[in-house]
Amino acid sequence: FSLSGCPLNAQTIKKGKISEELMTIKLKASGGIESDEEIRHLDEEIKELNESNLKIEADMMKLQTQITSMESNLKTIEEENKLIEQNNESLLKELAGLSQALISSLADIQLPQMGPISEQNFEAYVNTLTDMYSNLERDYSPECKALLESIKQAVKGIHV
Repeated sequence: FSLSGCPLNAQTIKKGKISEELMTIKLKASGGIESDEEIRHLDEEIKELNESNLKIEADMMKLQTQITSMESNLKTIEEENKLIEQNNESLLKELAGLSQALISSLADIQLPQMGPISEQNFEAYVNTLTDMYSNLERDYSPECKALLESIKQAVKGIHV
């Protein structure tokens, strides 16, 4: 006759095993630690480790916050740069349109010692015109004064 299948017997066996395990743990614990001083020392070490962990976690949170802030700033700068690039493209297109309008307006007007305005000599032509307008107090010949007046009239038709 066996009692191994009986529920009451199974509980008694389990309680016995648990009691044995607790005793083993207590013996190991008491055998591994010889005095209250060692327990206090271990408690201090645990406390220091916990404090160190808390400090490291706080530092990690600060770093994460800084990284998030930097990422946000970088995204904002990238968006601003994209807008600046789009604005620059728009301004370059407008400048090209104004250059073409100036070239077509001044196509029939030839400056002294220069050929007719074209894309190839555009910069030199504009520099010469700028110099002439900057020095209007100079005593230009009547032909040059008439030329400057013709240029004024030609440029009036360009809307900026």
